[in-house]
Amino acid sequence: MIYALFRGPLLALLRAPSGAPEPPAGSHGSVQVFRASPRYLSYRLLVLRLLTGVLALLALGALVGAGVAREPAAALAVAVAALVGLVVLLLAGLLVRVDYDLRYYVVTDRSLRVREGAWNVREMTITFANVQNLRIVQGPLMRAFGILHLRVDVAGGGGVRSPEQAGSGGHHVDVAGVENAREIRDLVLEHLRSLGGGAGLGDPEDEPGPGASPAARAALERVAEAAAALAATARGLPPRPV
Repeated sequence: MIYALFRGPLLALLRAPSGAPEPPAGSHGSVQVFRASPRYLSYRLLVLRLLTGVLALLALGALVGAGVAREPAAALAVAVAALVGLVVLLLAGLLVRVDYDLRYYVVTDRSLRVREGAWNVREMTITFANVQNLRIVQGPLMRAFGILHLRVDVAGGGGVRSPEQAGSGGHHVDVAGVENAREIRDLVLEHLRSLGGGAGLGDPEDEPGPGASPAARAALERVAEAAAALAATARGLPPRPV
């Protein structure tokens, strides 16, 4: 309730975007927008509440120890540290709420765009030509909440294009906290197959699939051009005398 009252001014203060991001490359009619489940918000807030409980227990134990030792200075230091930790956790919870409101997953027949973050809002775009693998990820606590992550592995990090991620070494993007991760995975697989398969995600083809690297594609194109030129030259040669 408190968050709802301050949501508008907070988003304006953070200069956060409103609404879904612009669709990535692909046909207009293929655009589908997905959101994280409300259970994902509950899952992340529960983790923060558990951390808050641990902090409170540690602070209580330290205060009791300082009281038994009759060290008021130590007790004051513990109280200040606990107060700072509590404020940090409250701010973290606020940012978790903002991240949930801003989190979008946009799928077209050629690309996937993920928006996430609160303090730093990131938009990452994956072209299906760079997709190497699709994995469903679900830990025990996530299983209890009925949510999953769809992890999209990218060839060489290509296609994950936020400036913040450049050079980070992370070569995957998560469609996080959704209940229909398998549905989204099947949708992406369908688009991949319509593009000709590739990267072990579909049946092997003679043509390079969407998972092939740009260098491999360029090399194959050069070979095809050379073969065509050779065939044209051969057709222009006079018949060989018998």
